[in-house]
Amino acid sequence: MTDDALTIEELAQRVGMTVRNLREWRTLGLLPRATMRGRVGYYEADVVERVERIQRLHAEGFTLDLIARMLDAGGDAADEVIRLAATLRAPYELEDATAAAPPAQRIAQIAAALDELGLTTEQVSEATGRIGEHLEAIAEIFEQVWRDGIWDPFVEAGMPEGELARIQATAARVKPLALEAVIAQFTLAMDAQIERGIARELDRAKPA
Repeated sequence: MTDDALTIEELAQRVGMTVRNLREWRTLGLLPRATMRGRVGYYEADVVERVERIQRLHAEGFTLDLIARMLDAGGDAADEVIRLAATLRAPYELEDATAAAPPAQRIAQIAAALDELGLTTEQVSEATGRIGEHLEAIAEIFEQVWRDGIWDPFVEAGMPEGELARIQATAARVKPLALEAVIAQFTLAMDAQIERGIARELDRAKPA
């Protein structure tokens, strides 16, 4: 044990956490066992870097269980897994040229890009078809919400002319708001799916 070893209280102060939280992390396998000196446990100073790394990953949205699995991959493998996971979970932006294209052209551009990545036409076609089925259902949901909350009350009120401008403005906002809602929820769902996929692959990579 080196002279700069830390008690759990000193470690907590160094990384800005509570002793209780550090003990929970230790229970989850995120921290190594302390080396006992008499009745006091000590951590090597390099555990600070490990804790800070966990803090960053947790702040990026990774669950503590998945972080433990990634770190348990060990050495360079752990670094590669973490870099891959961070890349997959990074926020994305639509390219201006693609975003500005008409929907049909945009779909064709996306299909071409997927083909360049090595996916076959059949795989792209099947995936696009399955996505289309779900998107039709999503569009129906938003149309139903708008009809129940905006259009039907307007009709039941006798379609007053003074309300027509508001109805038109509402209709114009529904599509972009619906798109933002779908993207936000899809991002959350994709992040969750990626976490499950990483955990599954880590389990498969464990020695038999």
